[in-house]
Amino acid sequence: MTNNLENRLQHIEEKLDQIALKSKVSNLDSDFAPQNNDDEIDLRELWNVIWAGKFKIIAITAVFAVASVIYALSLPNMYKSQMVLAPAQTDNKGGLGGLAAQYGGLAAMAGINLGGSDSSRIEQAVILVKSWPFLESFINKYNLKPQIMAVEGWNKKTNELVFNTNIYNPETKVWARNVEEGTDEPSSWYTYKRFSGLLSVTNDSSSGLITLAVEHYSPQVAYNWVNLLKNEINNYYQQQDMVDARKNIEYLQAKIAETNVNDMQAVFYSMIESQTKTLMLAEVSKQYLIKTVVPAKIAELKSKPKRGVVCFVITILGFMVAVLFTLFGHFINYKKK
Repeated sequence: MTNNLENRLQHIEEKLDQIALKSKVSNLDSDFAPQNNDDEIDLRELWNVIWAGKFKIIAITAVFAVASVIYALSLPNMYKSQMVLAPAQTDNKGGLGGLAAQYGGLAAMAGINLGGSDSSRIEQAVILVKSWPFLESFINKYNLKPQIMAVEGWNKKTNELVFNTNIYNPETKVWARNVEEGTDEPSSWYTYKRFSGLLSVTNDSSSGLITLAVEHYSPQVAYNWVNLLKNEINNYYQQQDMVDARKNIEYLQAKIAETNVNDMQAVFYSMIESQTKTLMLAEVSKQYLIKTVVPAKIAELKSKPKRGVVCFVITILGFMVAVLFTLFGHFINYKKK
């Protein structure tokens, strides 16, 4: 009896040891087994929510796609006219550039401007043509404000500008009241900002070439404006140099009368000669500062809008809005439970 009892107790202990060993092994396996992290569960849940709301997402995206097509078709075409320009004058040692290098210090002391290098004047012209005062003068000279601020399209069949009569009446030439600005006529600043958006000027410092471009609803207007701008740039520097040359000549003639030193008189006569050349060149030259390398043409194809890009961007935006709307709705419903 005793032996049987001992055998049974031993057998029970072995069973308990086996159970404990299996428990340890299972715990060890569970520790090293790959766990599904919260991110995977969350991503799976998000995908399930998106899939469940797929019809809602498709419907919202379709609405945005249709709206994008309608919006893109409502945008009027814009046409760009551009030209490539280069410096019209080149400095050389025998000309004004050489004289400026030789007598520049003396001329500066006397208050005489012998002119800078061609590249610096080109850089000045690029800055000038983008400036508010220059563009304001240009707009006022050719009365371009109605074509900048009130035109909303171009009739290709009749080749006529389409005016927004709520802003400007082209027949009576009267401006309607502008609620935003509180005035009857757009201000100079707003007109300048609008025109700046239509104007593009780039200067390639390595080649010295300038690309001047203008966009407008009418290709003919864009062509006219880009040519007028080139002429106004040349005219500005032409008039400026003519006024400066006349003043310098008068000043140098007075200095010659005041001195008896032959060497100084020779220097002044050389300066007068260079200023006379500048004056003559300014009076006869039509392309004084910049000359046309590639002339402008009347555009036949629109430059913008890119309707395909507009539709694609708005459609993608609609898809993102639909997905966020679906997820947000699910989150709100989940919080209420």
